[in-house]
Amino acid sequence: MKIAVVGTSNIGAVKYAEAQIEAEHPHLQVTCFGLPGGKFDGAHMSDGHFGPDRADHGAMKLARRVNGAPTIDLTAFDHILVIGDTLGMPHTLWTAASYDIADWPARTGRALLSEPAFLSAMEEAITTRADHLRAQFADLPIHVALAPYPTTAVVPKGEHHQMPYAAMAHHPEAARIQTLYRTALTKALLARDMIFVPQLDETIASPFLTKEPYGHGSMDFRNEGRLLNDHRHMNADFGASLFRAFALALTQDTAAPQNQEG
Repeated sequence: MKIAVVGTSNIGAVKYAEAQIEAEHPHLQVTCFGLPGGKFDGAHMSDGHFGPDRADHGAMKLARRVNGAPTIDLTAFDHILVIGDTLGMPHTLWTAASYDIADWPARTGRALLSEPAFLSAMEEAITTRADHLRAQFADLPIHVALAPYPTTAVVPKGEHHQMPYAAMAHHPEAARIQTLYRTALTKALLARDMIFVPQLDETIASPFLTKEPYGHGSMDFRNEGRLLNDHRHMNADFGASLFRAFALALTQDTAAPQNQEG
């Protein structure tokens, strides 16, 4: 069975886990295709091939150098795993860190926001990104994994885009927020013929934060041998774990019709 793993620089975790994946899933043939986040955001399908904006010659050249070809024919694969979009999560966490939800018991002295308003803001953020992702891959059915949560090394401080994740380390409603977000995301993706593959619990330190060891030795997918260790990109052990979650989702997808008939 042929599997395409496509996405942002976060596919590096899977790319460098290929030996582990082959040992654990010998029946699956995996091909990786990645682009830096900004270039991936502008990538799309054309005649069955996924790749960067064809008019962006720099991106096409980069894609060829990193992947061996500027585009990938996704119609040649049995299943596709897309990794790397944050799908409205940062917006959701910024909102959660900026307000107390009036319907919840915890209070931090921040301005109040109703739960319906919070859920509406979260769903709007998810919808915008889910629609964009769906448009990128035309009508192809895909499995989707979020960009991994940053590691606990970003707590208590981190770069600006990591701050909402760090804030969740001490947020009294972090678990509730994670449950609400995952439920809304799963629903939004299913409505668009996309299946959510959540980060496995074994890698999670607390809601929205990854255990620090999974960030050690993370590698740059664009430059073989270049270490990142930036707390955002994960290592091969994480990649093997995420692919395990994907393989489990495939098994469940296959079994679902049989269970329904029974």
